[in-house]
Amino acid sequence: MQLLTFTLGQQQYGIDTRSIVEVLPFISANPVPQQGEEIRGLVRYRGNLVPVIDLCQLIADRPCQLRLGTRTVVVRTAPIDSNRESSLFAITAEDVVGMSTTVADVETPEHSESFIGPIVDIENTTNDKKALQIILVNQLGNNENLQTLMSYTRQETGQDKKGEPDHKR
Repeated sequence: MQLLTFTLGQQQYGIDTRSIVEVLPFISANPVPQQGEEIRGLVRYRGNLVPVIDLCQLIADRPCQLRLGTRTVVVRTAPIDSNRESSLFAITAEDVVGMSTTVADVETPEHSESFIGPIVDIENTTNDKKALQIILVNQLGNNENLQTLMSYTRQETGQDKKGEPDHKR
Protein backbone atom coordinates (compact mmCIF):
# COMPACT_ATOMS: atom_id res chain seq x y z
CA MET A 1 0.00 0.00 0.00
CA GLN A 2 1.26 3.48 -0.89
CA LEU A 3 0.96 6.17 1.78
CA LEU A 4 1.31 9.93 1.78
CA THR A 5 3.35 10.50 4.93
CA PHE A 6 3.59 13.46 7.27
CA THR A 7 5.11 14.16 10.66
CA LEU A 8 3.44 15.65 13.69
CA GLY A 9 5.71 16.02 16.68
CA GLN A 10 7.88 12.90 16.79
CA GLN A 11 5.24 10.62 15.24
CA GLN A 12 4.82 9.82 11.56
CA TYR A 13 1.39 9.30 10.03
CA GLY A 14 0.21 8.10 6.64
CA ILE A 15 -2.88 8.40 4.46
CA ASP A 16 -3.67 5.68 1.93
CA THR A 17 -3.14 7.22 -1.50
CA ARG A 18 -6.26 5.44 -2.82
CA SER A 19 -8.28 7.97 -0.78
CA ILE A 20 -6.39 11.01 -2.07
CA VAL A 21 -7.83 13.11 -4.88
CA GLU A 22 -5.13 15.79 -4.92
CA VAL A 23 -2.32 17.20 -2.76
CA LEU A 24 -2.20 21.00 -2.87
CA PRO A 25 -0.07 23.68 -1.28
CA PHE A 26 -1.64 25.04 1.90
CA ILE A 27 -4.92 26.81 1.11
CA SER A 28 -6.27 29.28 3.63
CA ALA A 29 -9.84 28.27 4.50
CA ASN A 30 -12.74 30.66 4.95
CA PRO A 31 -13.81 30.22 8.58
CA VAL A 32 -17.33 29.02 9.33
CA PRO A 33 -18.92 30.19 12.61
CA GLN A 34 -20.08 27.80 15.31
CA GLN A 35 -17.94 24.86 14.19
CA GLY A 36 -15.63 22.69 16.24
CA GLU A 37 -11.99 23.70 16.56
CA GLU A 38 -10.99 20.89 14.19
CA ILE A 39 -12.89 22.50 11.31
CA ARG A 40 -10.69 25.07 9.54
CA GLY A 41 -13.53 26.22 7.29
CA LEU A 42 -14.30 25.96 3.58
CA VAL A 43 -12.11 26.12 0.48
CA ARG A 44 -13.12 26.33 -3.13
CA TYR A 45 -11.92 23.21 -4.96
CA ARG A 46 -12.62 22.99 -8.69
CA GLY A 47 -15.62 25.27 -8.30
CA ASN A 48 -17.15 23.49 -5.30
CA LEU A 49 -17.05 24.38 -1.62
CA VAL A 50 -15.20 21.71 0.34
CA PRO A 51 -14.89 21.59 4.15
CA VAL A 52 -11.40 21.39 5.63
CA ILE A 53 -10.50 19.47 8.78
CA ASP A 54 -7.28 20.18 10.70
CA LEU A 55 -5.37 17.02 11.63
CA CYS A 56 -3.05 18.87 14.00
CA GLN A 57 -6.06 20.08 15.97
CA LEU A 58 -7.44 16.55 16.18
CA ILE A 59 -4.18 14.84 17.07
CA ALA A 60 -2.12 17.46 18.95
CA ASP A 61 -4.86 19.83 20.15
CA ARG A 62 -3.38 22.78 18.24
CA PRO A 63 -3.95 24.13 14.73
CA CYS A 64 -1.54 23.25 11.94
CA GLN A 65 1.11 25.90 11.47
CA LEU A 66 1.84 27.40 8.09
CA ARG A 67 5.17 25.84 7.12
CA LEU A 68 6.86 24.95 3.87
CA GLY A 69 5.62 21.36 4.20
CA THR A 70 2.04 22.17 5.24
CA ARG A 71 -0.41 20.85 2.65
CA THR A 72 -4.11 20.75 1.91
CA VAL A 73 -4.98 17.19 0.92
CA VAL A 74 -8.29 16.65 -0.86
CA VAL A 75 -9.65 13.19 -0.06
CA ARG A 76 -12.68 11.09 -0.90
CA THR A 77 -14.21 8.52 1.40
CA ALA A 78 -15.01 5.11 -0.04
CA PRO A 79 -18.63 3.98 0.18
CA ILE A 80 -18.88 1.20 2.76
CA ASP A 81 -22.17 -0.14 1.48
CA SER A 82 -24.86 0.76 -1.04
CA ASN A 83 -26.60 3.04 1.50
CA ARG A 84 -23.64 5.33 1.97
CA GLU A 85 -22.18 7.57 -0.72
CA SER A 86 -18.60 8.79 -0.92
CA SER A 87 -17.79 12.26 0.39
CA LEU A 88 -15.23 14.83 -0.66
CA PHE A 89 -13.40 16.92 1.95
CA ALA A 90 -9.94 18.31 2.61
CA ILE A 91 -7.37 17.73 5.32
CA THR A 92 -4.70 20.15 6.51
CA ALA A 93 -1.47 18.40 7.54
CA GLU A 94 1.96 19.71 8.58
CA ASP A 95 5.32 18.48 7.39
CA VAL A 96 4.10 16.32 4.52
CA VAL A 97 7.32 14.47 3.75
CA GLY A 98 6.48 12.26 0.78
CA MET A 99 5.44 8.77 -0.18
CA SER A 100 6.12 5.51 1.61
CA THR A 101 5.18 1.92 0.95
CA THR A 102 4.04 -0.72 3.39
CA VAL A 103 3.45 -4.37 2.67
CA ALA A 104 0.45 -4.46 4.98
CA ASP A 105 -2.95 -3.71 3.46
CA VAL A 106 -4.90 -1.94 6.16
CA GLU A 107 -8.56 -2.67 6.65
CA THR A 108 -10.81 -0.39 8.65
CA PRO A 109 -11.65 -2.03 11.98
CA GLU A 110 -15.37 -2.84 12.07
CA HIS A 111 -16.18 -1.39 15.48
CA SER A 112 -13.68 1.44 15.67
CA GLU A 113 -14.91 5.03 15.85
CA SER A 114 -11.36 6.43 15.82
CA PHE A 115 -9.75 7.87 12.72
CA ILE A 116 -6.36 6.76 14.09
CA GLY A 117 -5.61 3.38 12.59
CA PRO A 118 -2.98 0.71 13.07
CA ILE A 119 0.76 1.22 13.28
CA VAL A 120 2.61 -0.33 10.34
CA ASP A 121 6.23 -0.71 9.27
CA ILE A 122 7.19 1.14 6.13
CA GLU A 123 9.76 0.08 3.58
CA ASN A 124 12.97 2.03 3.76
CA THR A 125 16.04 2.38 1.56
CA THR A 126 18.15 1.48 4.59
CA ASN A 127 17.73 -1.72 6.57
CA ASP A 128 16.22 0.01 9.61
CA LYS A 129 12.45 -0.18 9.87
CA LYS A 130 10.32 2.86 10.51
CA ALA A 131 6.82 2.74 11.88
CA LEU A 132 3.96 5.07 11.18
CA GLN A 133 0.33 5.27 12.14
CA ILE A 134 -2.40 5.17 9.51
CA ILE A 135 -5.09 7.87 9.31
CA LEU A 136 -8.37 6.22 8.30
CA VAL A 137 -10.07 8.64 5.89
CA ASN A 138 -13.47 6.93 6.08
CA GLN A 139 -13.48 7.19 9.88
CA LEU A 140 -12.25 10.80 9.72
CA GLY A 141 -15.14 11.56 7.37
CA ASN A 142 -17.53 10.46 10.14
CA ASN A 143 -16.63 13.53 12.22
CA GLU A 144 -19.98 15.02 13.23
CA ASN A 145 -19.00 18.65 12.54
CA LEU A 146 -17.52 17.68 9.18
CA GLN A 147 -20.65 15.73 8.24
CA THR A 148 -22.86 18.71 9.05
CA LEU A 149 -20.73 21.07 7.00
CA MET A 150 -20.61 18.62 4.08
CA SER A 151 -24.40 18.41 4.04
CA TYR A 152 -24.62 22.22 3.92
CA THR A 153 -22.10 22.55 1.09
CA ARG A 154 -23.84 19.89 -0.99
CA GLN A 155 -27.05 21.94 -0.81
CA GLU A 156 -25.35 25.26 -1.54
CA THR A 157 -23.27 24.10 -4.50
CA GLY A 158 -25.74 21.74 -6.10
CA GLN A 159 -23.56 18.69 -5.50
CA ASP A 160 -25.02 15.26 -5.23
CA LYS A 161 -24.08 12.97 -2.33
CA LYS A 162 -20.90 11.87 -4.11
CA GLY A 163 -19.60 15.43 -4.25
CA GLU A 164 -20.15 15.59 -8.01
CA PRO A 165 -22.13 18.43 -9.67
CA ASP A 166 -25.84 17.75 -9.75
CA HIS A 167 -26.75 17.96 -13.45
CA LYS A 168 -30.48 17.79 -12.77
CA ARG A 169 -30.69 21.48 -11.77
